[in-house]
Amino acid sequence: MAAMYADPSYSPGPDRLSRLPVELILRITRHLNSTDLCAVRLCSRALECALRHFFLHEFFRRKQFMLTDFSLQALLAIAQTPGINQTLRHVSIGLEEYSIENRDDATAPEHAVNFLTAAAQQKALLSNGRAVQLLAAAFSLLPNLETVQLRDFDSPTRFRDGPSETWSSYGMRRALEQLGSQSRKLLGRTINPDFSSRAFALIVSALALSDARPPSIEVLSRSTLTGLKYFAFDLSPVPHMSLHGERPKNGDGVYPLAVLAGLRRLHLNLQFNFHSLRRTDFDMGNLPFTDPFRRASVDLKPLHAWLAHCPNIDWLRINLTGDGCDHNDFFVRELGSPLPAYYPLPPGSTASRDITMPFASNLTRFDLGNASCKRDVLLDLLHRMPALERLSLWRFSLMSQNFKEESPLNLWKNLFGALAKDPFGSRLKRVSLTKLGIVMRTYNRPGLQSTHVVTFDGLNDVHHTVSANESMASWLQALPIRIKREGWAQYDSEGEDLDRFYDNYDSDDVSGNEDEEEEANDEDEEDDEDEEDDE
Repeated sequence: MAAMYADPSYSPGPDRLSRLPVELILRITRHLNSTDLCAVRLCSRALECALRHFFLHEFFRRKQFMLTDFSLQALLAIAQTPGINQTLRHVSIGLEEYSIENRDDATAPEHAVNFLTAAAQQKALLSNGRAVQLLAAAFSLLPNLETVQLRDFDSPTRFRDGPSETWSSYGMRRALEQLGSQSRKLLGRTINPDFSSRAFALIVSALALSDARPPSIEVLSRSTLTGLKYFAFDLSPVPHMSLHGERPKNGDGVYPLAVLAGLRRLHLNLQFNFHSLRRTDFDMGNLPFTDPFRRASVDLKPLHAWLAHCPNIDWLRINLTGDGCDHNDFFVRELGSPLPAYYPLPPGSTASRDITMPFASNLTRFDLGNASCKRDVLLDLLHRMPALERLSLWRFSLMSQNFKEESPLNLWKNLFGALAKDPFGSRLKRVSLTKLGIVMRTYNRPGLQSTHVVTFDGLNDVHHTVSANESMASWLQALPIRIKREGWAQYDSEGEDLDRFYDNYDSDDVSGNEDEEEEANDEDEEDDEDEEDDE
């Protein structure tokens, strides 16, 4: 361990503490809070060298920033500092936004002025291109950048400073102090449902300008309002801008295609509206068709075009949020459809319009969360992933295909049986099943739905990795499935409209679980590694 954390230039100093073995120095200082640890590092050059690698690893391996000038300037300063820029591998962007709607909550005139000034600066930062400029300049100076993440929560793993401390976005504490006692209302997350999509688009634009090609882009959210919408997946060129110390370049701009081509890991939280009686985000009222699912299909095309330019992904995670939980059988079906001939692709695009799901050719792991569909739709989707080895379903429900003939218990048994007999299923090396369910509708009242919970001998989740002693097929067939009926749900819509909907489109409703909307995705939390690693 000493060899791992000690700086190569380390040599014991004259003081007694620095003459201790490095592993003992690390064990002693591990119990100090951040302020005291920094004070120890200032005691002598020998102690600073002994603690340097450990300090950089803990405090600068991953950092979270907010979309303000103060915070992004700090990111750029870190990227310009030799040594630290080599350490920073994981950059998270928080979704803190100054809420104009809550401006009257400021408790004092100075707080109101601070708030309005900061809100105006943030809006200008996002609209005039400066946010893209700062991010691009920083990304271009991070040679070991591996992951860029967008998330709406803080990591609760700052153990060094006590259980109440979190790893929040840089500059957050300073901003809250300027806003007074109502700061959490004035500067919060998930207030504007479009903010996450704008932030995602500008991050991709900054990566395209910087020539940085991190293999992983992640969107992690705990709110149903921070899912990405159609305009997050824009493939338009990014205009050249002058980075720090550089002259502006000529040309029409840079397309983000190279960024997408280099992705190996992509985690997305999506928010699309599929309800037949609601308008989609994209107002299609002036187009010559009225079928609501055709409107939703148009909304999905930018995402499909974006994914079509990601041929090297080996791990794809998709979680649906918001109204996407209601009718996302349609989303799963559409995910397996090719791009139409009329969809405009950017110059230099190599995406094929004839290949269905071109992003799936190299997928070895696929996670699908907060979704539901019919059994055959799921099987068809999985069959389009020839290299798949790991499958994870989280808060996933099967929908009844024939209410009269198929019991709730048989829905999942038939799926596991089909996977066990299929050569595709036998290739799976790991399967994770968490919070599974069933949604069935009545035969004569389609607006009324029965929901069921699936357990495995009382467990809500099961995980299996193939070993020499048991195959995946035998494990799937032996799963002890238990079904518990939750109750009935009635959609807040007129029965006549729902009858017309089912007559026109062969799909079942999915009842959302409002009691769990605020829960975080358990699978996402697996990847939110501790900021302070164990020795």
